[in-house]
Amino acid sequence: MMGANTTIREADPGLLAERLRQDLCSHLQPGELICIPTGRSPERFYTALAEDQTSIDLWRQLRFLQLDEYIAPPAGTISFRETLQQKVYDPLGVPTEQIHTIDSTANPAQEVERLELLVARLGPPRTAILGLGSNGHIAFNEPCDHPLPGYHAVSLSQETLNDNFSDAVPDQLQAITIGLDLLKASRRIYLLVPQATKSQILDRCLQGPYDPQIPGTCLHDHPDLHIYRS
Repeated sequence: MMGANTTIREADPGLLAERLRQDLCSHLQPGELICIPTGRSPERFYTALAEDQTSIDLWRQLRFLQLDEYIAPPAGTISFRETLQQKVYDPLGVPTEQIHTIDSTANPAQEVERLELLVARLGPPRTAILGLGSNGHIAFNEPCDHPLPGYHAVSLSQETLNDNFSDAVPDQLQAITIGLDLLKASRRIYLLVPQATKSQILDRCLQGPYDPQIPGTCLHDHPDLHIYRS
């Protein structure tokens, strides 16, 4: 197994994504619970997964837990649930019963309660693949003074909204996200940051110490952390 805080550097996003895919396939175990991110960072990773037929049986045996999701997003917004279905689950042929999603149309409080009961039954993810926001957020854990544990609702920052919406940026939007505590409880974490523009915030996260105003700093002392960066 790669040592803790291993860093893979590759300027080509496609090659970086393929290296991540290869490393995952070397260490994932059938039946384990895994989280996969959404957003721009993992787009090449989705492609690498869809094009690989040699490990498709392994991916079909995994269980998937969704990291985060918008609550009642603007009309025309493709949900993260739909993105993962179209770009990961359908191409790989993952059985529906192995996919645990977040319902963006449900009552937020009730959906959070359902997700908390789900995690109590399944346990935290064994493997978490994460991206990093330009403000240091992971999943949708935004900068704050007192992070909430478990799944919870959060108001997205203006910086995150600007990053995620190229047209018609909403004035405000909430989301449901997995908590930092559950991510840190993952046995193994893979952090995918292909954008050179995020090098400074990534370095700050890896250096520590933990600062809730830079949520990604919570990962700096994780015992099995692997970074994939440009």
